[in-house]
Formats: sequence, C-alpha cells, structure tokens
Amino acid sequence: LGMDPVILLGGFSAFHSLYPFLCTPRMAHDYRIIKNLHITHVVNATAEISDAFPNVLRYLRLRLSDDAQQDLRQALPEASRFIAAVLRGSPGSPGGRVLVHCSLGRSRSSVLTLGFLMEQRRWSLLHAFRWLKERRTCAAPNAGFLRQLLDYEEQLFGQPVGVLQTLTDSHTRKQGKVTV
Repeated sequence: LGMDPVILLGGFSAFHSLYPFLCTPRMAHDYRIIKNLHITHVVNATAEISDAFPNVLRYLRLRLSDDAQQDLRQALPEASRFIAAVLRGSPGSPGGRVLVHCSLGRSRSSVLTLGFLMEQRRWSLLHAFRWLKERRTCAAPNAGFLRQLLDYEEQLFGQPVGVLQTLTDSHTRKQGKVTV
C-alpha cells in the first residue's frame, strides 16, 4: 500500500501498462530496472535528487519543488517536447523510452505526464487525468499544479475543457474543497 511498485515479471510492457512514464527515485537509481526497461532518457522533476546515470542516460533536469506556488509555465512544454522527441526518434534511429520521476511519483511527475498527454495527444485535462489515474492510482498533482494545468489546457485548446472540481473529487473528501 505505501510501497513502491517493483518489477517481477513482464518487462517493460507490464510495467508501462501499470505505471506509464512515472516512477520514484528508487527506480530511477536502480540500474537493473533502467536496463530491464530499456530506458534511454529520464526526466528528473526534482531539485533535491541527483541524476543517477548521467554518463549512460540522457536527462532533462527540471528543478521543480512540490509546492503549489511552483511556476510550471516553462516546464510543461519543455518536458512534453522532450518526451515526444524521444518517443518519436529520428531518421534512422528508433524512438527511446522515457522515465519521469519526482520524489514520490505522485505530483511533479504526474503533472509533467499530464502536460505531455494534453499537448502531444491533444487530450483534455479531464481525459488525461482519468487515463492516468486508471494506471497510476497514487497520481495526485497538488492544487496549484492542477490550476496551472487548467491554464495550460486553455493555452493549448483556446478554452478550458475540464473542470477542476471533477478532477479533484477524490481529493476533496480528504482535503476540503479546491477552488480555482
């Protein structure tokens, strides 16, 4: 329940279907997991955790704090484009695999993954959030990050498509009402 997921069988496909793009520092610092999953790139969304394998993997380092006031205006498109470029590959070179991590695999990594799904797959925030929660139930961007994702959605699509209250219903019972 409070434990990090581990990979026992099934390799990358099994892991990715349950935990797309996301992980904790323990996974990001375990070379056996990185190698088993054929990870080629890492998005490190922390200010406090060092890049584990800078001589082996390519990193995008976004020094974000898990603080509702953290400004994501540059980080969201930067992470989205980095992930998309890796997955797409280049002429003569197949796409790679990206691991996105923060301290707990819940807030910062989730918000960057949601930004990617919105920008690159053209999904509404609500659709992306539901998809992510089905696969990573502990995903829980803080209220400030959700507000910024709503702004990002408006920037991408010309109007907000989702409703913050709908996204946070599961949290409101525990934390009180979240308003924009």
